[in-house]
Amino acid sequence: MSKTGVKVKLTTGRTLRQGVSMEVGKLSPEYFEAVAVCELDKTTFSVLDIEEGDPVRVETIEGSVIVRSKLDRRAEPGVAFIPCGPYANMIMNADTEMTGMPRFKEMEAIIFAAKDETILSIEELME
Repeated sequence: MSKTGVKVKLTTGRTLRQGVSMEVGKLSPEYFEAVAVCELDKTTFSVLDIEEGDPVRVETIEGSVIVRSKLDRRAEPGVAFIPCGPYANMIMNADTEMTGMPRFKEMEAIIFAAKDETILSIEELME
């Protein structure tokens, strides 16, 4: 793992691809491809010296997860996005602050290049 990290505000949300693939099945290859991803801006790609599709480690106070990097040409520097699903759940704070819903937006995270690391399957992630 690279020692160079980029601090970001991590946000999660639904995507069309995530929603459609969820209907196929949450253990399907389509769902894995839709949710095991972190969308980043081009500056973050440059700082981390990665190419689209390279694995990245996303770390928060709650834990870390390895996902595939994806370039979002509209993304602002300092913001990262992971679709709702098991990979996002591994690093999000479950505290609902008495609202009944966890915060899915603006969680502090650090992104690292993880070229030599493997993205766990959904089954492996759940073990």
